[in-house]
Amino acid sequence: MSNAVNTLYEFGSFRLDTVSGTLWRGSDVISLSPKSAELLKLLLEREGRVVSKQEIFDTVWADTFVEDGVLTQNIYTLRNAIGRDDDGRQFIETVPRRGYRFAGHVRKSKIESPTHRFRTALIPVDDTLSAHLLEDNSDISADRGPTGTTAAGSLDSRITSVGSQGLRYLLLAGLGLVILAAAGFGLYRWTREEAAKSDSTIAPIEQLRFQKVTDSGDVVFPTISPDGKMLAYVRLAEEQSSVWVKQIAGGMPIQTLPPTKKGYRSLAFSPNGQYLYYREEAEPGTIFQTPALGGPAKKVAENVLGDFSVSPDGKQFAFIRRDAGLTEHLLIVSNIDGSGEMQVAARSAPWDYRGGAPGWSPDGTKLIVASGQQQQFFPRLLLIDVATGEETAMKIPRWRAIFRVLWMPDGKRLIITAREANEPYSQMWMLTFPGGEIRRLTNDLESYFWLSMSADGQTLVTRQQRIISHVWLLPEGDIKRAKQLTFGERALDSYAGVAWTPDNRIVFSSFVNNVTDLYSMNPDGSDRVQLIMNAGQDNTDPSIASDASSIVFTSNRTGSSQIWRMDIDGRNPRQLTFDDNRKERAIAGTLSSDGREVFFIKHGAGPAAIWKMPIEGGEAVKVSRLTDATAESFVSVSPDGKWLAYRHVAVRQEPRGEERTIQIGVTPSDGSGEPKIFDLPMRRPTIQWAADSSAFYYSSGTFNSSALMRQPINGEAPQKLIDFPDRVFNFAWSHDGKNLAVARGKQLGDAILISNLP
Repeated sequence: MSNAVNTLYEFGSFRLDTVSGTLWRGSDVISLSPKSAELLKLLLEREGRVVSKQEIFDTVWADTFVEDGVLTQNIYTLRNAIGRDDDGRQFIETVPRRGYRFAGHVRKSKIESPTHRFRTALIPVDDTLSAHLLEDNSDISADRGPTGTTAAGSLDSRITSVGSQGLRYLLLAGLGLVILAAAGFGLYRWTREEAAKSDSTIAPIEQLRFQKVTDSGDVVFPTISPDGKMLAYVRLAEEQSSVWVKQIAGGMPIQTLPPTKKGYRSLAFSPNGQYLYYREEAEPGTIFQTPALGGPAKKVAENVLGDFSVSPDGKQFAFIRRDAGLTEHLLIVSNIDGSGEMQVAARSAPWDYRGGAPGWSPDGTKLIVASGQQQQFFPRLLLIDVATGEETAMKIPRWRAIFRVLWMPDGKRLIITAREANEPYSQMWMLTFPGGEIRRLTNDLESYFWLSMSADGQTLVTRQQRIISHVWLLPEGDIKRAKQLTFGERALDSYAGVAWTPDNRIVFSSFVNNVTDLYSMNPDGSDRVQLIMNAGQDNTDPSIASDASSIVFTSNRTGSSQIWRMDIDGRNPRQLTFDDNRKERAIAGTLSSDGREVFFIKHGAGPAAIWKMPIEGGEAVKVSRLTDATAESFVSVSPDGKWLAYRHVAVRQEPRGEERTIQIGVTPSDGSGEPKIFDLPMRRPTIQWAADSSAFYYSSGTFNSSALMRQPINGEAPQKLIDFPDRVFNFAWSHDGKNLAVARGKQLGDAILISNLP
């Protein structure tokens, strides 16, 4: 293998390999597009000097015509990736009317490195086999097909008919992989040496094989069969969702559960692969069972709060449930037919269980589940004995959030999706048991939440997700005049809140440098200003009254989510609510129309409820007095001050028809009287009142499109106002009603197969 002299540029904790175009932070790889890597290299080469736009275009995009917006987006991406120096200054500075300059100190070194680049690739599956691969499955019983062979074996026999040409391709592909492995050996040795220095060891990149097994972008809950040969998943279509099954080795997928507005979620195979279990969005507390290859479904368990898991012997479910008073989270084990329920353990408010379905140990005697204080980050991981309920806290890194935990068959390792404290995306990790040694399995700019594993522990399926949200302006609510105000390949603007100041500036959330902060800008997108500087953690949900001089928002900078206020320009921040006993959190603060009172949702030892307090601070007073229900997620005050709208969560969640809905409650602002309940097909629980207080606006829609709706509070049918071709995550009308700010974008998700686990 020939060698070449490679230049390394180092700055801060980063280093750029100019041959491979790879950016490292410590032992972690930071994912950059080839053009972004070229742009960074150019700026590093010109350290301290201004590089004009023309020079950048001539160097990075030579012989290619691109618009200024492409350069702007790549600069935005680089700034998000590398952040700021130790003094809080941007590494990449904009020099008005001249260009860009790299302002940090650059160290340059040269090393011998392979001339051939090695990288882990996502290998797409060629879906060219017959769509009738799974025909006549109605006659299949147990694990056997119509002819006496196993169902998977019957599928395998069809796949072998591809012929010798496919074998020749496989041999060539194998030879190519050998060459790539040899070429990457030098990089591998260096990676291992660097990883050994880190607390979060990266798994050998040449060992893992990543394979993209769906490419529609609308996939959720991808689940692998116990034998590792089949993939089941939910597709979120325009109006309805459906369940599909496909052979991982190839072939066209088949639909096994019909399209419905009810929504499927939380798929799980039975240990013998014969059945699929799932929940419905319309009946969120019910688990259904259906033959894996299609057939009638039946209810097997009810009153389930979240995701569930099936025991290794296939005889029991484990899931989380709220108690009748909504003050406890209960860890429940039941028989697979829903009988024999047993409460294993409980967490009393403000503590909860989280992190998806409890994970079963291979011998079925223990469960592992994340737990923390409600609305708080940095949960613990608890090992719970099924027979006794005894809890043991495991040794884990200080993860900001834990989303899912699986136990590997050897009982000595766990696979976990979690987000580190200083990183923006959820990644995959391997944790030894009981030692607590950590290895990192993924390290990129995507997020991973859902996990499913084959019975032998050799193959893993996960959902790779990306959410993109930009701020748009619709003058007078006219979609034909819509103008995009923010940009970026990975922007998450206004996802966590948007509001208008009285002088018509837009205040919005933006996720930058691993935290969410609040910014303001003009309605044309100019003069963008960061309102909160160096506060750490997250600042979200801005609220501004029409005649107020303050912004109320939620911040967890002191360790728990609390309500804060600041001046319109971001100065003089002041905390309004406190958590002296580390048991109470306040979220979703909103101002009354006169700006004198702040309403908010308070979580504590009792059920969540609406409270209020003076804007200047003082004693908080409970407002909502709900029976067998809580007020959650948000609260919004009508302009006339008479009504409060909130997300209404009943003690027992009843079926709500053919569509996934969210219940919105409208209650008198003084707490008197019973609330009016509206069952609405919403994706996110957020509303805004109409100026005359007779109705409220909400966003409805499907996976890939949305509509802005107006719901009269007298109970009349809602009216559709605007159709959007993409997802609406948030919105706000200006105080004068002339402009609509909208957080629009897309949510993408596909199934990734990971094999050859260490």
